[in-house]
Amino acid sequence: MTAAQTVPMNAKPIKPRRMSFDMMNLREKYFFHDNPILSTLMYALSASFPDGERFFIDTVRHYQKDIDDPVLQAQIRGFIGQEAHHSRIHEDFNAQAQSLGMAMDKIQKHFKNRIDTARRRLDPGRQLAITAALEHVTATLAQWTLENPEAGMGGENHSPLREMLIWHAMEEIEHKAVAFDVYRAAVNREKERIMVAKIVFRTFWIQMAIAQVMLLWHDRKIPSLQHIRDAWRFMWGPGGFRSWAAPEFKRYLVRGFHPNQINQNHLIEHWHATYPEVAALQTA
Repeated sequence: MTAAQTVPMNAKPIKPRRMSFDMMNLREKYFFHDNPILSTLMYALSASFPDGERFFIDTVRHYQKDIDDPVLQAQIRGFIGQEAHHSRIHEDFNAQAQSLGMAMDKIQKHFKNRIDTARRRLDPGRQLAITAALEHVTATLAQWTLENPEAGMGGENHSPLREMLIWHAMEEIEHKAVAFDVYRAAVNREKERIMVAKIVFRTFWIQMAIAQVMLLWHDRKIPSLQHIRDAWRFMWGPGGFRSWAAPEFKRYLVRGFHPNQINQNHLIEHWHATYPEVAALQTA
């Protein structure tokens, strides 16, 4: 299968956007719905991004020389540009969280150790399969966040990092198929893609939970029963993320699946008009 066969006919350019966010807006440790469980989930996700995004870039870049299709080559360049900026922005967010007393350095080290193990033990094709699977996770998170803004952005008053969440979600949807297309063009082991995804979809949440426990333990914070109930509803209740996302993850495990079979374009088209407060923070 050639690269040209893997790229959808309606492939759109992927443009890295330089953004300026005021991380000083993060002033409260448990800012997300005033809930330590949900807030530490946000911190865990952010802590995984800097080294995680660099891993994504490296796994795609490894096969860049093998891609002949100019459209996919352009999308790879856009993907790398976007992911590199995501990494830098989340480093700033993590530094601000650290200044509030959250043990971001400890969980970043935890995630880095996991990533370094994958780099050492897995061949490049399997590493790219991990990236493609995790890109499906982030695109699914992004869709739910944009479709459920009150829940996904921190409640009625929104997260102090609302604009950052919107921007990151939008770009995750925009480049969701790039790693997948590179994998299919350069590796194309469908059984491996599905097997790796099954492992990734399980271990992702386990690693998030480990990081949350580490953060709460370091802060000597014990969530109340109400916090636990609210977090359970957020994740598993009607319309909760995990309840809603379960069938979306299963779709990835079907032979012949492609990310663009899930139409999310309506969430990011005309984003300047939909999110003018985010557009105002774009510097380039």
